[in-house]
Amino acid sequence: MATIFNPVAVDYTDAQLRALIEEYITQQKSSFSFKGLCSNILYWAIEDGKVAGVAGPIESNELHPSDRDRVKRIVAAIVEDGRIAFAEVDETKYDIIKR
Repeated sequence: MATIFNPVAVDYTDAQLRALIEEYITQQKSSFSFKGLCSNILYWAIEDGKVAGVAGPIESNELHPSDRDRVKRIVAAIVEDGRIAFAEVDETKYDIIKR
């Protein structure tokens, strides 16, 4: 029988979320995926005790859709700033723009 994982909401403010995203981007060499970014945010939310409304062990590897939307908005703003760009072959991946 397969285990069902419910998406997890995080208790980060938009500013805290942006800081996590910015830090993740600076750690990447040339590109990253949206899924990898969201997994990293969930990891830090668990480590920081910033998981909303979950008691006990967390059995999920997915951010709540509302949090994924917040991440998308923040990443879109960083794309507009010209620091990252959508990868040509896959719109779920981003390339780091070196300056």
